[in-house]
Amino acid sequence: MSDNWEQYATATGWQWRQRDASANGDAGPAPLPDGQPGEADQSAELEKIPLLADRLLTRSALRDLPDPEPLIDNVLDQGTFALLYGSWGTAKTFIALDWAASVATGQRWQGRNTVQRKVLYVAAEGAFGFKGRIEAWEVGWHTNIADDWFHILPRPVNLTNTADANHLMALVSWGGYDFIVVDTLARCMVGADENGAKDCGIAVDAMVRLLACTPKGRGVLLGVHHAGKDGKTLRGSSAFESAADTVYFTSRDDMVITLDRQNRKDGPEADRHELRLGLIEGTGSSVVELHRSTATTDRAKALSCTYDTYFAETGCTGAALRDVSGMEKHTYYRALSDLLQARELTNIGTTKQPFYIRPGNE
Repeated sequence: MSDNWEQYATATGWQWRQRDASANGDAGPAPLPDGQPGEADQSAELEKIPLLADRLLTRSALRDLPDPEPLIDNVLDQGTFALLYGSWGTAKTFIALDWAASVATGQRWQGRNTVQRKVLYVAAEGAFGFKGRIEAWEVGWHTNIADDWFHILPRPVNLTNTADANHLMALVSWGGYDFIVVDTLARCMVGADENGAKDCGIAVDAMVRLLACTPKGRGVLLGVHHAGKDGKTLRGSSAFESAADTVYFTSRDDMVITLDRQNRKDGPEADRHELRLGLIEGTGSSVVELHRSTATTDRAKALSCTYDTYFAETGCTGAALRDVSGMEKHTYYRALSDLLQARELTNIGTTKQPFYIRPGNE
């Protein structure tokens, strides 16, 4: 071995792994990085290779990498870290919970297909209020969330603390969770400096390692965070935003909640939703609905929301809409009449065999 190369490796702190060249059927020792051949050894020949050498990807290996797949179509992609942020009162938790419940049940979200996966929701500010919110979601969408698919951890986990982060990683690996929500990031890095790139970088690294603990590393980690004093930008260090694959921002004007995607590393960036919180009677809480200003009655708003969940892209027959509405017959027909009069739906079928679509989708 070249003495110069040995000195260089030692001086620069390079690390190596050793491999028995003869055990791999090599004719002899491979050239060293500086091009100098190693000295032959008639016994087991040891070849020194940099530790990261086995992480290199060839062009062929790149072709074999999995293509991006959606968790929620055109919203969240598998194998990514996402951020959802906004000021207080902009329904961040309602939206994050809506995504989580949709994923846990395979329910479509705002008319978009969802892949059913196991969910862990880290409710770092406590589980108070989640009982009513989840009950409202189940009643509002006529869908029960099974115990096996949705779990809440009602305590913060400090992502800047190695032991805490490792405990959460062990939980994610043990539970086989594919969608992890950390709500909020501020409560999961107490004592750290939100404005400091170093502390935020440690938290980001913990979240990346959490993502690697999901099945095949193809899960989704969603961090819920606050907006800064201006109400328009992410609070604290830009390390979070720089590391995220997807960033959504929530804002509110009176009753209208706007959910706007600000960044997406792969795929189209534009994605905007105007939403509202619809009160579900008997639960004391609300669900996230599509905001439509023309619907004037609660029954019409509920039916409009149901239509968007199941048939926004395809349209539907009257019988199909009634079947999924869960409404009494007379309530359904009154709600349908309200939507037709408000021109939120139009019938392109016949009187006897109606087929409903949104105006403009003809």
